Amino acid sequence: MIVYRRLPRLLSRAVARREVALRAALVGAVRPEGARNLSSEAAAKSEQLEFQAETRQLLDIVAKSLYSEREVFLRELVSNAADALEKLRYTQLKGEEIEDPTAPLQIQISLSENFKSITIEDNGIGMTREELVSNLGTIARSGSKEFMKRASDDKEASNIIGQFGVGFYSAFMVGSHVTVMTKSAKPGSVGYVWNSNGADGYEIAEAAGIPRGTRIVIQLQDDALEFSKKDRIREVLKKHSNFVGFPINLDGAQVNVVEPLWTRKSSEISEEEHAELYQSLSGRRDNPLYTMQFAVETPVSIKCVLYVPQFMPQFDLTNISNFGISLYSRKVLVQSQSPKLLPEWLMFLQGVVDSEDIPLNLSRELLQESVIINKIKSVITGKMISYLNRQAKRDPAKYAEFYKEFGRFLRIGLVSTESQTEKEDLAKLLRFESSKEEPGVMISLDSYMERQSEDEKSIYYMSAPSRDIALQSPYLESLQQNNIEVLLSYNKEDDVVLFKLDAYKDKKLISAESANVKRTTSDVETDNPDRLDKKTGKKLSSWIRDSLGRENVKEVKMSDKQHSQPAVVMVENLTQLRRYLEMAPPEQRESSYKYLLHNNVVLELNPEHPIIKQLATLKDTNPEVAGLVAAQLFDNALMNADLVNDPRRMVSRINQLLKAVTDSAGKNSADDSQPIIDTSN
Repeated sequence: MIVYRRLPRLLSRAVARREVALRAALVGAVRPEGARNLSSEAAAKSEQLEFQAETRQLLDIVAKSLYSEREVFLRELVSNAADALEKLRYTQLKGEEIEDPTAPLQIQISLSENFKSITIEDNGIGMTREELVSNLGTIARSGSKEFMKRASDDKEASNIIGQFGVGFYSAFMVGSHVTVMTKSAKPGSVGYVWNSNGADGYEIAEAAGIPRGTRIVIQLQDDALEFSKKDRIREVLKKHSNFVGFPINLDGAQVNVVEPLWTRKSSEISEEEHAELYQSLSGRRDNPLYTMQFAVETPVSIKCVLYVPQFMPQFDLTNISNFGISLYSRKVLVQSQSPKLLPEWLMFLQGVVDSEDIPLNLSRELLQESVIINKIKSVITGKMISYLNRQAKRDPAKYAEFYKEFGRFLRIGLVSTESQTEKEDLAKLLRFESSKEEPGVMISLDSYMERQSEDEKSIYYMSAPSRDIALQSPYLESLQQNNIEVLLSYNKEDDVVLFKLDAYKDKKLISAESANVKRTTSDVETDNPDRLDKKTGKKLSSWIRDSLGRENVKEVKMSDKQHSQPAVVMVENLTQLRRYLEMAPPEQRESSYKYLLHNNVVLELNPEHPIIKQLATLKDTNPEVAGLVAAQLFDNALMNADLVNDPRRMVSRINQLLKAVTDSAGKNSADDSQPIIDTSN
């Protein structure tokens, strides 16, 4: 029997002659000692078989569709070759006999620009005739079978390659004809040759002179000749198969790294090696600020190495698909950027995750919905939070550098997570200045709690544009007088974060602006003769509320919280209400503001302050000026609370007050009956 006697019937005679010459040349070029006189040594007649229906449909799609990533065919075939070598190694470990047991395990790739071909060969487990039919004649074991049930239109069908690894069939993405030569590793096995053009079924023939393993010869289509060029193939191998665990030789020279860095013990890896991988993945020239490497077996088996850059990368936040770490399956690249492996707040990470639990043919659609992917995401998130906490304790100064660059991402994580446990874990990473520390010194929530007395049940914080403004805030007065430490934040995002967190280790987080902490009893002179008595204070409070308009303020009352300020406003859930006003549509902002004042704002007056005491008299002697003073006191208090909707409305009132002051200064020369202010304008 002549192995190459019959070629697919629809090929022209010219093509047939070229293929015969091609195969003869390739057989001799790739393994001359194993392919000598192959045709003359053939010992059995060939057999023509039909493809399974699903396989024919798949091959039709491959033949008729255009793909943006045709290069994945090489990834698929190299991965199959690596699997065959791994199976052979496992067979040896079990003590089973194999043919040629001392031969080194490797993958050979040979190119021929003259014959427009590429050959992928391994000396792995090989195939019997039954395995040839099962593996190459059907798609029963391919991840594409289920997809084929849904491939009802060209758009969906055109996405199959690159989303589903179709294994061997991907050869027809670039090949007009494929020849497979294989021999099982079992001693005494017979070799076989498999031929197909991907359209008319396939031919199997028994053949002698074939060594153990599998050799795939692809005659390239005219529009795929780039895959006969060494530089292009080297590029594809480096991208997709650089870390396959067996040597890959391209025309005799090894092109891959056999042992990926993430599969080695961390103690054996130098900083220089980590820097090289980080720079390769990120395209940056700096070294990583942090390096985390780990391996786990449960709840999912993964090996992972992650890098934190020294500086925040540039992100297109409108397109979150442009970040992610590289996903490998058994050292074979599945996706170079897999955003679904990370929560959005960890988008700054670079690195690799390799899992044996992920099938190579996992589609991008399934990557979004896969239970395995969600488990990997959960493991990475938990490990990174724990790692950063350890680093923060080990080297606070270095962690401060990290927090300066990436603190915003931690805030995003805390606000976006629904897990209370994860919130508290992320809260450990937050840092703030303190009213009891020098400027620039940052402390954690845990450090704050360690310094509290046993009777303190809350954590207080103050948000302001700067430290000076924060320390001058009237809301800090009673807290400082009670020797209560206050966390200082100069970032409005912290308002939202701390409000969302609500509590930390059973201690309530309270904004200083909402704190109900009175001055110490010894500091309040209740019998001070210059202090407004309760009856006078109550009358003044009622008058001011009427003057402001009861629709503009919920309540006006006397309070002992303040010492230096004449008045402050107290608002429950002040942070939430600020955000509500900021988010209100422009046309609704004024009405929303009035609603806020009427239902939430309490004006608290200091009965010891000179302005309040004088106002109690002025409301009777000059109610017009008293009304202006009361309104300005209210706006000043709102301004301290960052609740002024439109400060321009104060200008006219301030001018009137200035006129009243200047009129009062010259009253000795003025007619006492003349009005102090002109209310006609």
